[in-house]
Amino acid sequence: MSESKLMSYITSDFASKSDMRVGAEEWQAIIEEMLPKFKKAGAIRQTVSQIWNKEGVFRLGTMWEYKDEKAFTECQKLFREAEMKFEQKVQISVKDFSNRGIILYDTIL
Repeated sequence: MSESKLMSYITSDFASKSDMRVGAEEWQAIIEEMLPKFKKAGAIRQTVSQIWNKEGVFRLGTMWEYKDEKAFTECQKLFREAEMKFEQKVQISVKDFSNRGIILYDTIL
């Protein structure tokens, strides 16, 4: 089992494929710049995927794993900082939907 205790899964909907591409690149650049802060706060892993099984939808899925609840709380502060940077850089409308959970099983195949 991994050392992750909590996870969050965020889906982000964009108006177009180009908005999704630009939004993903800009967001990831911001996150890369802030990675040392996220690591220090207790984030363990980030995974980004493009959702492709929904026709006509431009959606990304982002999963974050945290070592514990304190890490999750600290990372939320960093996400607010990252969101402000994103809004300053791009004028793209994004609809985010967040889900959070406690990891019960982690099967490595």
